[in-house]
Amino acid sequence: MESDFGKGLVICLVKFAEHRWRWQEQKNFYEDTHKNHPESFGISDAVTMHMNGASDHLYEIEVPDEWKNTKLGKKVRELQDFGLEMGHGFTRKAMTEEDVTKAYTLCQEIAMLIDKKLGLKPLIGSW
Repeated sequence: MESDFGKGLVICLVKFAEHRWRWQEQKNFYEDTHKNHPESFGISDAVTMHMNGASDHLYEIEVPDEWKNTKLGKKVRELQDFGLEMGHGFTRKAMTEEDVTKAYTLCQEIAMLIDKKLGLKPLIGSW
């Protein structure tokens, strides 16, 4: 069965990163809901809800064998483990906005490492 959420390395990272813009929207929803019903919805719920959608793209990440034990491969595994724990782990651990930032920062670090592996001199930019 093929994944509806993508398969590969770069495409899965891109699909995951596409969710970043939605975080602000979901955070605003959390803040509005929390004002009216502080007992019913917390930031950890908003993070879990957001990462539940974003982390779907982390299931089918493929790392070439020659990269698996490199810094790049280890960062990919870290992102997978962290993102899936946040979105699909069903843990009692409280998730924070900083956790969301950490996940997307890991994604950027992986993208930079891929560019370096390709012999490029990446620049993340400031926008």
